[in-house]
Formats: sequence, structure tokens, C-alpha cells
Amino acid sequence: MTANLDAWATDRKGFQKSPSTKLAPKKRKTTLPSSGKSSKGQKVKPNLPVQTGFFIPPGANTLGTHAALYAAYASDVGALSINTIQSGPALTLATERVARHLNSDRLALGIVAYGAAWAATNDQFVTEVRKLDAQIGREALITKLRTEIAFARTLRGGEQAAQTAARALTADAKSIQNQSSGFKQAAYDWQKLRWAMASTMDAKVRNNALRKLTPPAPVTETALALSALPEATLGPQTTQARTIAISDSVRLASQAARDGVVLSEPIRAWSPIDRMVSLAALSALGGPIDRKEDTEALMRDPRLVSCVNSSRLNMQMCNAATKQPYERSYCLAEHPLGEIAICMAKTVR
Repeated sequence: MTANLDAWATDRKGFQKSPSTKLAPKKRKTTLPSSGKSSKGQKVKPNLPVQTGFFIPPGANTLGTHAALYAAYASDVGALSINTIQSGPALTLATERVARHLNSDRLALGIVAYGAAWAATNDQFVTEVRKLDAQIGREALITKLRTEIAFARTLRGGEQAAQTAARALTADAKSIQNQSSGFKQAAYDWQKLRWAMASTMDAKVRNNALRKLTPPAPVTETALALSALPEATLGPQTTQARTIAISDSVRLASQAARDGVVLSEPIRAWSPIDRMVSLAALSALGGPIDRKEDTEALMRDPRLVSCVNSSRLNMQMCNAATKQPYERSYCLAEHPLGEIAICMAKTVR
């Protein structure tokens, strides 16, 4: 893992320029009573993710469609531009466009699905999976993949598949972190601008809007592209075509950036990366087409889901504490950008 990501993971204790400058909000701890009521006896609504229908486009599968959800988040992150934000409403719009993706557990599943797409580009691994399928049978192999998360990585080519996925996620996390760093710096720089220092009393309205944001539906073309499974007859050209399709779907990092990632530590066992490799093995068997339940079970990593949900809750608490636009830039930097980058970086540790 890069030193920058490790440093970023520890730099989360507040935001302070100098004693003479104003401070952006520190996170406030809030706890709902276990009874579901406030201390005054009033009912408190649990702050749960927005639950929306999940539509798989015709011709796509659940793995590719979930990967397309991550691709949509990556697209919105890549489209952020500090220079185009020159007012409070413009900052609110940019924040909501990124934060909306956090209002569903499926973003976490999408991150795993995206890594699986990269893992499945290793032809040696795919070939080994299919050999084992011929030996023990498809049903037995799927059961083993589902119940023994770390098994697939032990197959020949499995470690290379894992590293391919890890490099892709690490490179993307670095790009998201760079956006985060830019908006964190803007929170300092914008203290010189009148519009960013103007106090507002709309925190409650903005926070209610954040809670009600609906994650966007996956783009059909992207879902179809990321649904492509390893071909029955593997070859350099067909594998390259799938690789290009993945690269074109998520443009946060270049191939050079992915190749340049140095994994300084071994990928830990039973990590989300193991789920990605297991899903790549399932893809080699055509599982995402007819084994939707098994596919989605492998995509759901409890720690990653919890990490993404924490980012959503922290964003809402941070936003609720703000009075001036420059403070909201810090919230955007810290949570829907910075925390998600950390969540992704932790998939290999």
C-alpha cells in the first residue's frame, strides 16, 4: 500500500489552518437510543440507506450491473472540478452528485464486482478454474467458491488475478484521494472568498436532501460492457477486448497507473480481494448468468459495506454541523471522497 494512502488514513482528526482562521467542523458523535426513541421520548427514525429497486438491463448480469454502479460513482468523482465551483449552490450540487452514491449498500458490492472484472482477465487462472470444473463438477466447485472465500486464490494464476484486482482498486483509490486532497485544500483557500464565508442557516434542509438522495441507476451500456464473461475459447484478442472495455468503463486511473502500483505487503487472506477472485472464478463458469444469489452473496463483504455506510453517516453529521460553504468543501473531501478511498485501499490489507 502506498505511503500516501496510509498517511491519509490517519489524517482525520479535524481541520485547522492557524489560530487566526476559522475551523471546519469536526465530526460530532451521535448515538440513537436502542429503543428507537430520543431522550425526550420522541420516536427517532433510523438513518438507513435509501432502498431502491435494482434493475438489471436485458443482456447484462448482476455482476456487471453492480460494477456499473461503481463506474457511475467513479464517473461523478472524475467530473468534479474545483475551478467550476464559484457559489454555495454549485458546491451543494457537486456534493450531492457524489454523495448520492453512498445512499445504497450496493456501492460496496459494486467495488467488489469491479475488482472481479479485472481478476477475470487472467487467462491462466480462468483455464485452471475450468480444469477443476471438469474434475469435480460445476455444482461442487460453486459450493466451494461460496463457502471457502480464500480457495480460489490458491489455484494456479489466482495470486496474479488477485494482484490485478488489487492494483486496479489501489490506483482508483489514489485518484479519488487526489480529488479529496484538492477539495480539502479548497476549504482553506476559499476562506478568502466572500461567497464561501457567507453564513447560511440551511443545514437542516441540506441534510434532509442528502438523506433522500436516490443513487443513480446503472448505465445500460456500461452494465453490458462489464457483464462480459471470459470466453469459452480464450485468446489474447478476446481478453484484450474485455480489458479495454473495463478500462473504458472506469477512467479514474490509466493502465500505466495500475501497472505502476507497488503492493508493498502481501494481500491478506479472507480479504475483499479474495471475494473478487472467487467471483472471477464464478465468471469463468458462467455463474453470474444463472447463479444470481451466489454471485451477490460473494459480492457482499461485511467490512466493506460497513465502511461505505460509515462514510455516508459521517458525511451527514459533518454537513449538519456546517454554516459556511468552505466548511462543506471539507465534508466533501473527508467523507464521500476520502473515506471511500480509504475503504478501497483497505481491501488489500
